[in-house]
Amino acid sequence: MIQRVNQACSYFPCHEDLEDCTFCYCPFYPCREEGLGKYVYSSRLKKKVWSCKSCNWIHQIKTVDRIYNLIRKHGSELRKDIPVAKPERQWFGVQYSQSHKAKSKTLSDKQAGVVVLGHGSRLKKANTLIPEIINGLKRTLGLSKIYPAYLQLAKPDLGQSLEKLAKAGCRRIIIIPFFLFVGNHVSRDIPEIIEQEKKKYPDIRFIYTENLGEDSRIADIVADKIRENIGMTL
Repeated sequence: MIQRVNQACSYFPCHEDLEDCTFCYCPFYPCREEGLGKYVYSSRLKKKVWSCKSCNWIHQIKTVDRIYNLIRKHGSELRKDIPVAKPERQWFGVQYSQSHKAKSKTLSDKQAGVVVLGHGSRLKKANTLIPEIINGLKRTLGLSKIYPAYLQLAKPDLGQSLEKLAKAGCRRIIIIPFFLFVGNHVSRDIPEIIEQEKKKYPDIRFIYTENLGEDSRIADIVADKIRENIGMTL
């Protein structure tokens, strides 16, 4: 499934007639294609650079769909010479190994914060999953400022967790919607809250990621569950 536009992005809309945000940065830059861009002089770099600010080709739905279809068609060939790492263990679906533990600190960013945002439930036990996942993420990524938040029925809410990260000095906050489907919460309610929070913290960049259901690896998890139980009988 392909996400189309991310209205929560602080740079939205970055182009006219924007249809798709999948490729935030064009993978073909600089294409040097006449009609799509031109060389302009940069006073900051003191040299000519390729400018494609008027090009929206990579942000058209038909372009993105065609690129994805080509990737799926030639995926095995693209991955042929790339070695696959074998993790020693997993923490709630996050790959983690002893050899990676020493390297995880390289991802540390004192000004970066993360919020894993769930729906929330009246059942306290149901709200313990996200903190458990966060413990695994901290081990894996080496980031300490990862906090839970809930849209409703539980605390802390998104505003409270964002306030905590802002007070901790974060200038870049990644918000991950821990939702399977793109419903009203993911497409409307959460972006509206983020827009309100932007007004409180104009110096902070908010990054709103895709929800879990947008990730093709979800199918792999379902496939594993089927394999685990395919031999079971009623």
